Amino acid sequence: MKNKQNLLYVLISLLLFVVIALVYCAPVLSGKAVIQPDIINYKGSAQEMLTYQDKTNENVYWSDAMFGGMPTYQTGAKYNFDVIKSIDGIFRFLPRPADYIFLLFTGFFILGITVFKKWKYALVGAIFFAFGSYYFELIAAGHNGKLHTIGYFAPLIAGILLLYRKKYIAGFVLTTLFMGLQLQANHIQMTFYLFLAMLVFAIVQFIDSLKKKELPDFLKSSALTIAAVLIAVGLNANRLLSTYEYSKETTRGKSEMTLLKKNSNGLDHDYITQWSYGKLETLNLFIPNLMGGGSQTNPDDLKNYTSELQNTQYSLGEDEFNQQVFQAVASQSKSAYWGDQPGTSGPAYQGAVVVFLFIIGAFMVRGQYSTYKKWLVGATILSFVLAWGKNLPFITNLFIDYFPMYDKFRAVSSILVIAEFTMPFLAILTLYYFFNSDETEEFKKKVLYIAGGSTVGLLILFYLFGGMLFPFASGDEKLMTEQLIGQIQQANPNAVGLWDGLMKRLDEALILDRIDMFKADTLRTLIFVLLTLALLLAYQFKFIKKPAIVVLAIGALALIDRYTVNKRYLNEDNFVSSYIVDNPFPTELSPRLETEATNNNNVAQIAYKVPMNKLLSEISKQDQSHFRVYNTAVSTFNEAGTSYFVPSVGGYHAAKLGKYQDVVDVYFSQDERLKQYGIKDEKGLINVLNMLNTKYIIHGNPTEPKVQQNPTALGSAWLASNIKWTENANDEILAINSIDVNNTVILRKDLVSNSNLKSVADSTAKINLVEYSPMKMTYKSSSKTDQIAVFSEVYYPHGWTATVDGKEVPVEKANYVLRAVPVSKGNHTIVLEFKPQVISTGNTIVIISNIILLLVVAGGVYLGYKKCKEEKDLTLAE
Repeated sequence: MKNKQNLLYVLISLLLFVVIALVYCAPVLSGKAVIQPDIINYKGSAQEMLTYQDKTNENVYWSDAMFGGMPTYQTGAKYNFDVIKSIDGIFRFLPRPADYIFLLFTGFFILGITVFKKWKYALVGAIFFAFGSYYFELIAAGHNGKLHTIGYFAPLIAGILLLYRKKYIAGFVLTTLFMGLQLQANHIQMTFYLFLAMLVFAIVQFIDSLKKKELPDFLKSSALTIAAVLIAVGLNANRLLSTYEYSKETTRGKSEMTLLKKNSNGLDHDYITQWSYGKLETLNLFIPNLMGGGSQTNPDDLKNYTSELQNTQYSLGEDEFNQQVFQAVASQSKSAYWGDQPGTSGPAYQGAVVVFLFIIGAFMVRGQYSTYKKWLVGATILSFVLAWGKNLPFITNLFIDYFPMYDKFRAVSSILVIAEFTMPFLAILTLYYFFNSDETEEFKKKVLYIAGGSTVGLLILFYLFGGMLFPFASGDEKLMTEQLIGQIQQANPNAVGLWDGLMKRLDEALILDRIDMFKADTLRTLIFVLLTLALLLAYQFKFIKKPAIVVLAIGALALIDRYTVNKRYLNEDNFVSSYIVDNPFPTELSPRLETEATNNNNVAQIAYKVPMNKLLSEISKQDQSHFRVYNTAVSTFNEAGTSYFVPSVGGYHAAKLGKYQDVVDVYFSQDERLKQYGIKDEKGLINVLNMLNTKYIIHGNPTEPKVQQNPTALGSAWLASNIKWTENANDEILAINSIDVNNTVILRKDLVSNSNLKSVADSTAKINLVEYSPMKMTYKSSSKTDQIAVFSEVYYPHGWTATVDGKEVPVEKANYVLRAVPVSKGNHTIVLEFKPQVISTGNTIVIISNIILLLVVAGGVYLGYKKCKEEKDLTLAE
């Protein structure tokens, strides 16, 4: 009867998760969808791949849509025999983004049932975890891959914990399944951060096993964990092997070009740590608006600044110079955020209830759960320290320089995902321990008094004196004010005194707004802490006698707390007509689009680019040849809208091919350091555009775009009559600036398969592209002499093959970033085809791993059934 009752409560809990997820995302029930900037870019980057997949009914692993061409491994490629992806669909049956919220709930619920075996702790723990503000900020931004991966953190850890608790059958099955699902979600950075958290767990567990003289058990559990992970890797072998192969050629890999590089084996330190959490900023896990929330501030939260700005305008009269300065000041977007990061969607708010229980747990939990506590506190501290990035350079640089793979990922603040898991876990463990341990009443009261009193006292201190304790201003803002005053000094020295006073008053008004926001949220946090403390003390003093009432009441407090804060970052304003979400690149300004653009900034950005989209669409329809577009009317290398219509020189992706990024850095960046290498004008840039077959250049802005045809674009391929030999990568890339790319090909002596290559001029020689698809291009050539055919296609050393009249020949790396093939005199058919061996190898491993997974699950079910039957027979015999 008890088991049936527990099963009923489990089902009710799961139903509750569905309800909460759908209530939070209620607009999806009325035909709306969440609009996500990153997903809009994804749709642009993936359009060519999807078009050819629909056309050929085959998986496409190369696309020419962005950056002159790149593999599709990280832009939505599909894989054969992807059983694990089908299983993932079972968990994510709700409409997006409710499916991700449900996954977060359900994943932690599985962990809670595994650890506590009581539904109410699993339910409340799921609420603690699933409503972390960071997750909802990820949804708003469109970082679906991150959230998808995080959703499988908890159930994977459930499996690992079972293994170390000697529940080998269930633990092995769960670890294999959920590790496979997490890898399928395909955000390696998040998986890597989870690995760091579990490394702390392994260290703590190892030390504990030594003390208890249980090292053989530790080794057995560790071996099974590794075995489960290997099977999970096998289930995703095609995507993992291809990603690994690709990563070596991206900006995450080793670069031979050192003209501008600080770190030749991974990302630069400055790039990795650009988004570093401030040490003080860490407190916004407890007080959401400690640093002003997100970079995009609601104007209602800047009342003092807005009022002072109006007063400033009225005080200036009609003086033309002062009015011009005012317009410059008023046009600057002001934010309540004053933290260390360049910008942020919002704080990694953990919740007042969760953080308070975490603090209590750090003092209270001991005994059989002390190992868990040490792990969770240790991993949390590691998360904080590494998130500080450049604000703690000694530790950060150690990890970047010496810890494997750490230098492959940017935005170190993302490592707070560890704390987003460990803090809710210790919080619910604290509640469980409080009600189920053998600790004395005196000890519990002592911890509540000390931890509770200290926390309440600190919050009161913040509320009363926070305006004096913290600066509420950033160094960048002070620098901007100084620069403005300096400009006024040059233009009109007599106005310096006036504007120095006015800017001080505006800055003071902005600080007052930030203090108001800080105090309001500090008071808010204080109230939730006091309510949580009151519930725990009420149980201790027997005012409430049933633990379930306290546990569920605290769960309700946590839900209210986080729900209301999360609505600041993901709310009804993020949902628009699903038609707009599904078609984010319109070529006409429809009444529906125009109406929704007035209420939503993301839709306004879509509407703003309608003229641009129309122009690109017309180019695509009128010119059916193969070419590329250089779009300077937008942020060329930070958008993928152009790629939706035509192949682009630019694009949007975090892992571009390293060689291509080198070319961008040298010839598109206009870096002053390059003048010492002779790059002083646009000759090199023009050469790059020509050899990438950039037929059209877009100028102007998205509302008034203008197209210019490039008459010197070299076409899809050309025959070079001269060779410039180079010794290294630096010489190779610099040579682009000085050669005649139409007639001369740049080759590296140490890279060509045949150092005796020759090419003889022939004015009648020609080569044409006769058939194009992303993974196969066919050319016809004709010449009276031996030639070297150069293709306006990006060189990638893995998977591309070339045949001349059916006979395979080497694909050479030319002009630093392109492909070339030697062609003898006469008439020939040349075929370039992408046949990645890594996909074939991966598919074979996936098939074998799927069989192993089936056997593991079947074996686990059988052994579990057999064990239950034996226990039942034993009970009957007794």
